[in-house]
Amino acid sequence: MSTAVNAPSRAFTPPRLFVRGRSRVAARALALTPWVLLALFLVGELIVCAQRINGPFLDEGIYVAAGLRTLQGHGVGDSYLTWFSGSLAWPAMAGAAWKLWGLAGARALAALCVTIGLAGMLKASGNLLGERVRAATALAALTSGPVIALGHLAVYDTLAVAAAGGAFWAITEFVRRDDRAWLAGAALLYALAGLAKYPVLLFVGPPLVLLVVSLRGSRARMDIGLFAFIAGAALLIYFLSARTQLTAFESFRTQNNPSFGVTKSQLLYSQVYLTAVPLLLGVTGVILLRDRRRLALALLSGVPMAPLYHLVTGNPSGDQKHVVFGLLFVLPLIGVTLCHALRRWRMLLAIPLLAGLAAFALVQVVRIDESWPDLRPSANVLSQSVRPGDKLLVNSAWVEAAYLYDRGRVNTPYDLYDVYRIQHLGHPANVCAFQWFVDVPGGEQWPAAVRSAMLRCGTFHKTYSSSTTITGLGGNLHFVTYRAPIEIWRNEPAKPPHGSARA
Repeated sequence: MSTAVNAPSRAFTPPRLFVRGRSRVAARALALTPWVLLALFLVGELIVCAQRINGPFLDEGIYVAAGLRTLQGHGVGDSYLTWFSGSLAWPAMAGAAWKLWGLAGARALAALCVTIGLAGMLKASGNLLGERVRAATALAALTSGPVIALGHLAVYDTLAVAAAGGAFWAITEFVRRDDRAWLAGAALLYALAGLAKYPVLLFVGPPLVLLVVSLRGSRARMDIGLFAFIAGAALLIYFLSARTQLTAFESFRTQNNPSFGVTKSQLLYSQVYLTAVPLLLGVTGVILLRDRRRLALALLSGVPMAPLYHLVTGNPSGDQKHVVFGLLFVLPLIGVTLCHALRRWRMLLAIPLLAGLAAFALVQVVRIDESWPDLRPSANVLSQSVRPGDKLLVNSAWVEAAYLYDRGRVNTPYDLYDVYRIQHLGHPANVCAFQWFVDVPGGEQWPAAVRSAMLRCGTFHKTYSSSTTITGLGGNLHFVTYRAPIEIWRNEPAKPPHGSARA
């Protein structure tokens, strides 16, 4: 075992550019700054969660409904692992938080997870680049739109962020201390991030491996082998324990990759919109770290992973969440850029830069938060009228399912049939046998044939009509805000005449 615990690796000596003599009070203030900023981040996110500005995102509804079922012992029986892109860990956590404090509780738990991930990232940035850069990195995190938006969204990406940030920190501790116990911890946290959400293995793996290569030199081969062995063993244990359902996951994903009407140009524009600014600032950090170029490029490698995933698969879902995993690694480079700009004689540059980043982050957060419909009013209407045993056609079923199941209005979330289930029944659906037909924005649109079949029944009557506001990227690559209709139809067959009886 090396004595590096007492004598950190030379790779962790902060660049001279950011080292200055300072008083003891100033040193303490600098050490506290990132944690004060992180506490402000968490408090701000909790306030947003408590305000419940918007209703559940489709994915939030899925995880809450599945989590409620999992806590009741039905998670395996409902076969969620055949189509979830992650384990049932986050759904169970979100379901428990929902029972305590509703949607605000689930989102507060997400805020805590993102804060933990950012804490790990800040510890790593301090290890790699020093306290000044760590403080500037915390400031960069507070001016990142995707990070702020994810901080109040109850999705399993947040648990993955917590684990990924921890893995990042553990890797830097491993190299600093030359203690492979930290490497084992990093591997387990990496596996946990992948279990929370499978694609994160692709988003986080390359920068972690490249960090080891850039910092460990000739010893990296053994380190990477041990890292892969431990992480692979943890993932294999999970796979073997649930292999019956997990073997069906791949076929489901290849058959069900909806584009939601998003064109390739819209998908490309979205990736540029989300990553261009952090990438530009990160490249500037790489240039400033000219004597640590390999380390800087390893950190920068996390940025393109999520965009490449979406562009290759053509899947537009969740891109604003996935870029956060790249930001975990590029934020320290942005911290280098800000630290350089914040030097006394460059304050005139730093002030407009920070103001511009904050303004752009605010615009991004508002657009992300308004990119899905608020379906709470229609869910409340259904909660007052749906009776256990009713079957519902709902094209965005899982938001309504979370409320209806929690309130005991349906026996199982699968009493609600969305577009995918109707299209994969194996036989034409008898639309007239359903008690409700609900058409809301946010999911796949009902095929014209299904809606026509509902109208031909002659027994469905519209009982609720409204609209909700959505902000999205239009076909002309401009963001537009529009009103989308909401309709609830109830199947009310004609009652037989009074006094009539069967023969």
